[in-house]
Amino acid sequence: MQSNRFQFVKAESEIGMTVLNAVMSDFSYAKHAHQELALGVTIEGVQEFSCNGSLFRSHPGNIMLFNPGDVHNGNPGNEDALKYTMLYLDPDDMLRLVGSTADSGRAQFRFLETHFEDRCLQSLILNMSHLVTATGRSSLEYEHCLYELAKRLAQRMGIFSPDAWTGHKDVLLLRAKDYIHDNIAEDISLADLSRVANISKFHFIRLFRSQFGLTPHKYILIHKINRVREALGTGASPSVLAQEFGFFDASHMNRHFKRSYGITPKQYQHQLMK
Repeated sequence: MQSNRFQFVKAESEIGMTVLNAVMSDFSYAKHAHQELALGVTIEGVQEFSCNGSLFRSHPGNIMLFNPGDVHNGNPGNEDALKYTMLYLDPDDMLRLVGSTADSGRAQFRFLETHFEDRCLQSLILNMSHLVTATGRSSLEYEHCLYELAKRLAQRMGIFSPDAWTGHKDVLLLRAKDYIHDNIAEDISLADLSRVANISKFHFIRLFRSQFGLTPHKYILIHKINRVREALGTGASPSVLAQEFGFFDASHMNRHFKRSYGITPKQYQHQLMK
């Protein structure tokens, strides 16, 4: 039985974003264009589409990217059902976020790639879709994924500037750093930090990276993990610590702890308590 399903979910975020998860069996899009930057992944089947006069066939794992105003259509490319995920991103918000990963902001940009392979970007798009549609999530995980998405786009454009470090720290950023340390158990958001520093959130990311060598999201995460590690030595329960330090759940904490120390919090604690 053929079926078509289209599920749109608007992100609860200061960055304008809507996620579409779609299944198409016998549906074809007419030619149209979006006001947003559209960035998606083909998950199953083949997606056949034309854009600005060129024909493309997108296979599972392939990336599709439509700039605002790009005229395109779309339909399943064979008899199999087509399944894909698409992010519709506010172009002005993304311009500022992509600019925060570069050495300076840009007045405008336009992506030249419409259809390509990028496993890193594929993973980020799917994870972003999951975070938007999940019933619960942490601000830290959501904003970090969004930043990594912008960072990957900047890398493909050739404008990404690696994180730096400077010995002289701006007093406003030190104030934000102190806020992180004092509120590490909370679900700290970029909006919270930019408000403390009295700097726009996108400019805050750029300045923080240039002075501390890490994004605010990475800095918070590392500090949380270090505090968890200290508490594990006192015999505290890993599941209790996940809640105490503002992780979405224990698996979220375990994943990031293992990336830093090679083992899970429970394994680390077991070795300490021998």
